[in-house]
Amino acid sequence: MKKLALFFITCLSCLTVFAQHPEETGHDKKHFISITIAQTFIPRGANMDNLNHKGHFVPGIGFDYLYRVKPKLEVGVMLDFELGRYIIPHQDDLVRDHAFVVAGVLAYSITPHWNVFGGGGIELEKHHNLGVFRLGTEYNFEIGKHWSIPVGLFYDIKEGYDTFSLSVGIGKAF
Repeated sequence: MKKLALFFITCLSCLTVFAQHPEETGHDKKHFISITIAQTFIPRGANMDNLNHKGHFVPGIGFDYLYRVKPKLEVGVMLDFELGRYIIPHQDDLVRDHAFVVAGVLAYSITPHWNVFGGGGIELEKHHNLGVFRLGTEYNFEIGKHWSIPVGLFYDIKEGYDTFSLSVGIGKAF
């Protein structure tokens, strides 16, 4: 866990923060929605055809909604759909087939463009549903008129295995 925290801090300290007024960044708006594409790495996962393979990548799509309750605090929901099938080999092989993750999150704005968040939810899948705890960060690159390109890094702790995701999308503050 210490390595993960150090990794997040290192990645985030590399970002350049541009000082802008809230009305220029959309930070004065209450709602934010985004649609993203993601690549998820499952260190303990394996392809269904090669169980000896260590680690597996799965593409996904997501939809996020955040509501600003205070100037630096947001609550929201993240919906993610994995576009792949894989297995987690252990005592009872855990098959994951196009899983759907629903997570409620609490986000804190470090700057008008940079959020960190945590929350929990459930991964729904036809073989077995799992509890999920999510930690992450997201940086929004402004492209004008309250539109932005959110780039996120997420760490999901699930029952039996963990995942790392990198996402990019398009978002709108309103």
